[in-house]
Amino acid sequence: MAVPDPVDAANPAPDVAEAAAAAATAAATATTTAAATATTITAAPYSAEEFLQNAYLTYIVPFATRFDPREAFRPASGSVESSISAVEQRDQLFFDETVDVYLILRAPYAHEPVLRAHLRRLVLTLDTHIINSPAADRETPPASEIVHDAIVENPEDAVVVADDAAANDGPRYAYAVWKVPVFLARPRMRLHLPTAVFSGAASLRVGSESTEPANARQAGYMQSCVPSTMNLLESFAADPLLGGVVPRLSAQRVAKVAPLTKPKDELRRISGRESLRLSIYPVLHTRVRFSRPNTVPPSASMIAVLEIDFTPYFDCEAALDKLALSVADGTVEDLNAQDGMRLPLSCVAHDHLTFLYRLAPQKRDVAPKNLTRELVIAIEVLILVRPEGEPNPCTPRLVMTWPTSIDFTPPVNPGFGQLKSAPIQRSHRPSQLSIGGGVLSQPLVSPSVMRPDALPALEAATAPPPAPPLPDFGITVTFTGPPGPVSVGDEFAWSVFVVNRSKADAIPPPPSAPASVLAQHAAATAARKLMLIPIPRRRLLARSDMRTARFSMASHPSPHPAANPGAAAASSSFSSGRNDALVAAAVLDEPEVHAAQRAAAPDCPDLVCLSADVRVGPLAPGACAVVELRFVALREGVVGLEAVRVLDLGSQEHVDVRELPLVVVKA
Repeated sequence: MAVPDPVDAANPAPDVAEAAAAAATAAATATTTAAATATTITAAPYSAEEFLQNAYLTYIVPFATRFDPREAFRPASGSVESSISAVEQRDQLFFDETVDVYLILRAPYAHEPVLRAHLRRLVLTLDTHIINSPAADRETPPASEIVHDAIVENPEDAVVVADDAAANDGPRYAYAVWKVPVFLARPRMRLHLPTAVFSGAASLRVGSESTEPANARQAGYMQSCVPSTMNLLESFAADPLLGGVVPRLSAQRVAKVAPLTKPKDELRRISGRESLRLSIYPVLHTRVRFSRPNTVPPSASMIAVLEIDFTPYFDCEAALDKLALSVADGTVEDLNAQDGMRLPLSCVAHDHLTFLYRLAPQKRDVAPKNLTRELVIAIEVLILVRPEGEPNPCTPRLVMTWPTSIDFTPPVNPGFGQLKSAPIQRSHRPSQLSIGGGVLSQPLVSPSVMRPDALPALEAATAPPPAPPLPDFGITVTFTGPPGPVSVGDEFAWSVFVVNRSKADAIPPPPSAPASVLAQHAAATAARKLMLIPIPRRRLLARSDMRTARFSMASHPSPHPAANPGAAAASSSFSSGRNDALVAAAVLDEPEVHAAQRAAAPDCPDLVCLSADVRVGPLAPGACAVVELRFVALREGVVGLEAVRVLDLGSQEHVDVRELPLVVVKA
């Protein structure tokens, strides 16, 4: 056996070097193949059963108005689940708002084409209900009404994010996100602490059609790998006259065969969140009223009064940035050209706004027969829950649009063209008659129900007669109470400022004037003496206090005269000499007296006046005086008087002053 040379051992032969290089290349190829095989196994396509077992559906309502799921669901510390739980969500919603609900489906990780192939077979739905809070005094379930239902179209067009494989030790998931806009319309039911309930569902189609490729279902009449029917012309295949052409006629073309219905795809429900409940409140209420301008000559134009009330159910600023009225075949003139009424308007809770518009039909050469038009009102309000400039701004926009019908038909007798005197009116008839239709064309429905925003009913046109003015007493009285609260049992005072506004004539009447004129002049020039009488508030008596103790002789029969002749004589003599039978019966009936005493409640006034006789004057014409009324409060709370009577001691005339200050009494 030959021993190799040391030099040759240090430098191997070329064939040996090539063999070593080939072995290294094979090892590297095997390693790459193993890695590729491992990757393929990790992201291998899974079946529908695996998808159904590991998939989960949830949905959220983010707080931010401009929400980007790609940025928000970026994997934090390798997990998308933690990013979803860290998203700030809304805690309350508003009616007339379009809110974005994001459906999130968690599925096992796979390559994007494989995942979207499963997403293509999904059926996603989202329903929104408005449910009232249950009342404590009712056993029936609370009222509920659905305001929105949606089906996600093209479910494969979803935003897909996946967990980071390097930083995730557990199972790896992929998340598909869909955005569903939901308009929260106002339900027709009466609201009582309403709640918006979102209910989402996801189902997967599992059937024959879903397992076949899409191109196979759409490629011609026949499908591949499907056996054909019997050929009726098979016996003519060996005919030499056909020149080798084999004719074919399917038996289905000549025989009447019942068509085979393809089985429908089976929908398998995917587990997920049951529902999402959020409180919902109205931000504003609106009302529109119409009136006709009283002009000469009469015009067909109308004045629309639009009122907007902001509710107390929000504690942020609201911006009214759009308010538009449009009339088909008509013109709208804005009458709110003032500096303080220019849009946008900054509003808060409890604000009340009134806008005026002039509506008129378009002028045409030929007057139309029907002057009924449709008025469309559009209002947009921006709620600044978290204004711009702050992190995650939330500015939901409310959009309200509704139509109502108006009638431009001018009245028949609008005051007869004269404004100096009241127009002629008949008893129980309106002041204006419309020529819109006869009695036979009127429906048997109240106009307030049929058209709540249209012109008022005919009964409202008949105004009640004005009340007669009160006579002038000639005295001005001003009451001033304590500046702050008073304590129970402490004495306090009201300051009363009295002015005699009667004026004497500069020239007295002649002595030959009538006696009434002389007496009136003497009363006007004479000094007036007044007295102030406080009247406490009347206590509302209970039903037990309203009962009158009565004695019924039928229910309590007297003893027979023959059994006790002395008692009968005494009773007859007493009955003949008394003036009030009820008082005598109550005294004699001891149970009634005892029951009345037990049911009686002490009538304790809230304020006790220490100034029993307060006199003012004499006051000459134009003179004034200041007096005090001293009181003691006996009850804690907000107390006051019913009235203070001002009595003229000369003419014995009086007037009750009821607009008095209230006193806050603390313990």
